[in-house]
Amino acid sequence: MPEPLNKSESERVNGEEETLDFDKPDFMFLPQGNHEWRQQGTYLVCKSCEIQHAVWIGTEKIMVGLNDKGQPILKKKDGLS
Repeated sequence: MPEPLNKSESERVNGEEETLDFDKPDFMFLPQGNHEWRQQGTYLVCKSCEIQHAVWIGTEKIMVGLNDKGQPILKKKDGLS
């Protein structure tokens, strides 16, 4: 079984060695601006950002629309047992 990766790890790629530093990633995703939220099951998923991101809302809530700031409006589902 391979050993788990450390924060700084050497890796051989096509005969070349590359040092990886997981404390300083090459790409960092920070969502900004307005998001186009859509409900998919128990998640609200943003469809407008470069990388799709989501937030879990559970099974007791449903998205019914967006407010004037573009934030999702959630309502508790009726008739849950």
